[in-house]
Amino acid sequence: MIDIRSRQKWFKIGVFNLMLVAAFGALMRYKTAHSFPFFNQSFLLHAHSHFAFAGWVSHILYSGLTILIATYIDEQKLKKYKILIVVNLISAYGMLVAFSAQGYKAISITFSTLSIFVSYFYALFFILDSKQIPKGTIFKPWAIVGLLINALSSIGPFFLAYLMATKNMNRDLTNSSIYFYLHHQYDGWFFFGSMALLVAMLPKSVPSLNKYLSVFAITIVPTYVLSILWIDLPKLLLVVATIAAFAQFIAWVLMLSKIWRYLKDFKNKYASFYIFFYFAAAALTFKFLLQVLSSNQTVGDMVFSCRPIIIAYLHLILLGAFSMYLLAYGLYNNYLKANNLAKLAFVYFFFGFVLNELFLVAQSTSWVTLIPVPYINHGLLGAALTLLFGAGLFFISQIISEKKTI
Repeated sequence: MIDIRSRQKWFKIGVFNLMLVAAFGALMRYKTAHSFPFFNQSFLLHAHSHFAFAGWVSHILYSGLTILIATYIDEQKLKKYKILIVVNLISAYGMLVAFSAQGYKAISITFSTLSIFVSYFYALFFILDSKQIPKGTIFKPWAIVGLLINALSSIGPFFLAYLMATKNMNRDLTNSSIYFYLHHQYDGWFFFGSMALLVAMLPKSVPSLNKYLSVFAITIVPTYVLSILWIDLPKLLLVVATIAAFAQFIAWVLMLSKIWRYLKDFKNKYASFYIFFYFAAAALTFKFLLQVLSSNQTVGDMVFSCRPIIIAYLHLILLGAFSMYLLAYGLYNNYLKANNLAKLAFVYFFFGFVLNELFLVAQSTSWVTLIPVPYINHGLLGAALTLLFGAGLFFISQIISEKKTI
């Protein structure tokens, strides 16, 4: 078993990392809105994105899954998971510094590779130890599929490294490698990992969700096609990808309707924070709907020709769906403390997310219509600073709670 202080420490580190992610986002927005000669914008972007994945979302998912499997394994076996969590954090902080300083160079690639090997070993250990988990335990298949897709996503970075090593920086191949990784992280690892944590909170009386799991698992590869629509692909692939997108949307709506009444029961324990579970569910529903819409070739071409739309979509998922959910999950399980300052922080964080999406949509509209929107970069900077303030305030709220309990 893992004591409550260790659980709270892991999640507190996650909130600190979220604050760093927001700080780097605000720094990039400042460089866009004002003259700031220090740091390379491209380097900061790599640092920001890699750290958001490894230091924030993956750290929380690894921590949550470790807490779940700890019930079924002895202390000796548990040690390797604790070591992997530490190694993942080392790789995340290493990438944050190295990418900021040098971009894609030997040191940053080393830390990135270390992060990938953590995903391999964590998946291997979890799958082997999952034999100790009773058959029919609802979170088990979601966790295993998520971990396998997390490992699968590494094909993208490794193929990108191959292209760089051979000096074959074909634009289509390069972007396809990047989007292969992003797709299997967002739609695979983040989704299945988060679902594993969610279904573990549901009562045993909940109906089986395995048929929905099968739909999402089978369609994860076909829907990757929707991430590379700028390539001239065979019609049959597009048809299969479109069917897969519709299948995911329908499966999500049906599954959500099945577990909705159990989510409503969270209000009894969750008090004023329960609504953020709903916001996360709404954001994810919107994500699946947008995926269906993007299967239209005209819409897909417009989306991939407009960078602000892509950024808005990625932030919708990372901030609106997964970040909102993981914070709510931590609060619900008492891994994060739900004090008044945390409530205020959550409001600021949510408001910053909404502002960020609105300004990105405005920027996208400007991009398409060629009508400039005044002070749009300053608006995005304001949204980024609001997100940073919310994340920072949330971290401070956890420090204050810790001092009160000592």
